[in-house]
Amino acid sequence: MRVFVYLILCLMCVVAAEGAVDDDVLALVQQIKSETIDADVQRIVAFETRFMGSDSNAAASVWLGERLASFGYPVHFDTFEVNAPRRTYFTGHSFEVRGLKQWNVIATKRGSLFPHKKVVLGAHYDSISLDRAQSEQDVAPGGDDNASGMSALLEIARVMQNVDVDVTIEFVLWGAEELGLIGSDHYAKQARVNGDEIVVMLQLDAIGTRSPIFANGFTIDTINPYITQGEVLAQTALDYSDVEALNGVGGQVFVSPQGCRCSDHQSFINQGYPALGIFQYIDSPASHLNMSGDTLDHVDVTFVTGVTQATLAALLQFTGFPGKTADFDGDGRVAFTDFLLFAQAFGADIFDARFDLDRDGAVAFADFLAFANAFGK
Repeated sequence: MRVFVYLILCLMCVVAAEGAVDDDVLALVQQIKSETIDADVQRIVAFETRFMGSDSNAAASVWLGERLASFGYPVHFDTFEVNAPRRTYFTGHSFEVRGLKQWNVIATKRGSLFPHKKVVLGAHYDSISLDRAQSEQDVAPGGDDNASGMSALLEIARVMQNVDVDVTIEFVLWGAEELGLIGSDHYAKQARVNGDEIVVMLQLDAIGTRSPIFANGFTIDTINPYITQGEVLAQTALDYSDVEALNGVGGQVFVSPQGCRCSDHQSFINQGYPALGIFQYIDSPASHLNMSGDTLDHVDVTFVTGVTQATLAALLQFTGFPGKTADFDGDGRVAFTDFLLFAQAFGADIFDARFDLDRDGAVAFADFLAFANAFGK
């Protein structure tokens, strides 16, 4: 009991003086290359259209799978059927798809301590031009929406390829987002049926255009139960990038009662999983989105790079490094439950390497200092 009280008192003292920036996280964030992001954006837009069912949509999905596989990840294609009822948009054009096979492109990085738990990083790969008829979707470049988000995901996957993490990461390129979040809905429902433990889902969508008012502002969308996860991302943006999360009313995280229903993170919210939508700032010019004019001109690569850096830093925090993470229960946060686990292992006769945060062969005070520095993150 005296050891427990001692650790509690020390924890209170150390947390009060903790620093924000982790040197190892910073080193990885600095590996994000705007040149690579730019090259990927250009390659994706070069498909000219990624409208579901088109040959170039299929070609884009194959290219994405090959790109992820080149980083050493196992990749598989998860097939589903699209039955999207007829829907008429504000432009006057109607779209309907029945009985079409589509697929999500999934690359997996297995966690070393909690492989049964996972963080999902997603971006949709299809595109649409609402200013053209369904039969005229040969021009749907989808630069901002969503070559920007895909390029960010690919760059994070590239940087992460040789990094050990505690929690499994799935990098997922969603199919059939534009006609109703169909690919992500298929995935999230199946995850719930399977009992998958998803720590958090992060969705990158339309992150290419700067706000004319807040040039470095971007939006994090979620619902009230998951504000804490949103605040983690907002803080990593401040600590590791030159972009800033703003909600338009003086805060950081945009919270709506049931979610914005505007991108694939909504599918996870619907299934009770923590999920964040990551977008350009809410007042950014959006007249090009879902239009044939969504070309490379609407992708500010420097801005995309900043959002990518912030997202990578948050992803690292949610998944952890072996020897760095203090998230012993794998729930995406370092909280009191982790402290209780650490207190049991502190000075115990049976050595447990999970709690040896400095990897010196003992669970001792140096490990406690590392734990205290991570507490609350």
